[in-house]
Amino acid sequence: MDDDRSQTFRELTALLGALPIGDYLVSEDFSRFLRNHDLEDAWNEYLVLSRDKPDLYGDSVIKNAFSLFLSHIFHRRREMFLSLFSGLLADFSRGIPCTLPVDDIKPFLLLLGYPEAAIDHTLFSLRVRQKADAQTR
Repeated sequence: MDDDRSQTFRELTALLGALPIGDYLVSEDFSRFLRNHDLEDAWNEYLVLSRDKPDLYGDSVIKNAFSLFLSHIFHRRREMFLSLFSGLLADFSRGIPCTLPVDDIKPFLLLLGYPEAAIDHTLFSLRVRQKADAQTR
């Protein structure tokens, strides 16, 4: 089961990797998000762990760290994961000129075992925030 979830996080990271998520993950905005949610130590741990892997370099280090980081949040703060993940995505989406692939994200959240109603509510809120942010750009 954990292998399935690890694969889910890798695939979710690959989906977001088509967007400039790597730029966000090294930004001050992401650092602020980490501080606000007391996640700095976890992120730094997975970033160092990924940097220590000789088969990873460049963007793959950041993407691997992000996948491990999402898994960490899921396992340690499962009841808050949807909220934290949507907050992270909302923060990230403010800095990109396109919309997030919200419909493509939903199947991954279903695979993680979240109820469809909770996912729909979370993704609806994310869409609303994206529209509001797009109007202020």
